[in-house]
Amino acid sequence: MAVEMRRYRLKEGAKEAFQKVFLEVIVPLRQALGFRVLGAYWLSERDFLWFVEHERFAEAEKAYYDHPERRKVDPRQYIEEIETRFVERLL
Repeated sequence: MAVEMRRYRLKEGAKEAFQKVFLEVIVPLRQALGFRVLGAYWLSERDFLWFVEHERFAEAEKAYYDHPERRKVDPRQYIEEIETRFVERLL
């Protein structure tokens, strides 16, 4: 099972708009495609961290970004900086 950490630095004042898209589009669509969102956290007003998991991550990730519902929104309009990396579970 692959787990990806995704850390975003949002643009000033974008928290509410980003959070709406995250909760109403990103999470439900990821879940519909078999992803498990393991947690999502505000580190500060502009710093957001979340973890997502899938057994066939690359294949599911492509399906996610190609999905018509995902193409209707662009959360990058709220994001200034993105850091992603796969992490290894210890516990």
